[in-house]
Amino acid sequence: KANKKYHVNPMTEVYFKSLMDFKQSVDLINDYEAFWDKHDLKQLSIQSVKNITYLKDSEMIETTPTDIFKTHNAIIEQLMQSDNVKAIFPYLHPEYPKLIEGILNNHGSVELIIAGSIYKELLSRIDRKTRQNARKNGKLRVHEFNDKLNLYLTSCDKNISPGLFRIDGSFDQNRILISDNEKSRLWAREVFEHIKRQVI
Repeated sequence: KANKKYHVNPMTEVYFKSLMDFKQSVDLINDYEAFWDKHDLKQLSIQSVKNITYLKDSEMIETTPTDIFKTHNAIIEQLMQSDNVKAIFPYLHPEYPKLIEGILNNHGSVELIIAGSIYKELLSRIDRKTRQNARKNGKLRVHEFNDKLNLYLTSCDKNISPGLFRIDGSFDQNRILISDNEKSRLWAREVFEHIKRQVI
């Protein structure tokens, strides 16, 4: 206490911030327990786990018995509204190649990390001329991930969306997170670059 005011020393500030970050992390996991629990998190970097609170303003999109395509439709809408996309695709949905082609035809840019098992098929479904021109101009970059890819992620102009695999190895298509704040975009960028470093 000095001049009738209380002052906190730097180390106390660090401890307090760490405590608050821990509480927010616990709250985030509890709020979205269905998203995190019994899911494979091994491909997330230590840094992205440490910064998990960056996702605290996310919305969890879940399928329902009357809307089994709710998560899929949210992903499609996200891609359709974007000019620039970075994504990790562990599987190939039939609509993805045409959506990517549309982005490229509208002078957007796409960078993908995709499972080796779908690499050739995805590229073959994009118009050859569009694909070649985009790659030549640096608008399309595709990285092949030859190990098992147990993570889904889109990072678009306005929002980001991660998806996880269950412990049994199946992709959980019933729920994804969507967030549009700046910190969540930083989180997604770190995850993308972490996986990318394993490829190149």
